[in-house]
Amino acid sequence: MEFVDSLPGGRVVLPLVEADGSLELLVTRGHVSTQARDEMVAGLQHIVRHGLWGQNGRPRTD
Repeated sequence: MEFVDSLPGGRVVLPLVEADGSLELLVTRGHVSTQARDEMVAGLQHIVRHGLWGQNGRPRTD
């Protein structure tokens, strides 16, 4: 998750395309606290590490 100054169309959260086994979220500053961000990232890392997340993106070919 990365904080940004603004996003198109007045959005406050924008998920970027899944790539290489990751999904990045852009969040407009002031809409998610640093504590909330840290807790969401920790939760997502937990479900990924324990095989509870299934990704539908294309597999890497290199």
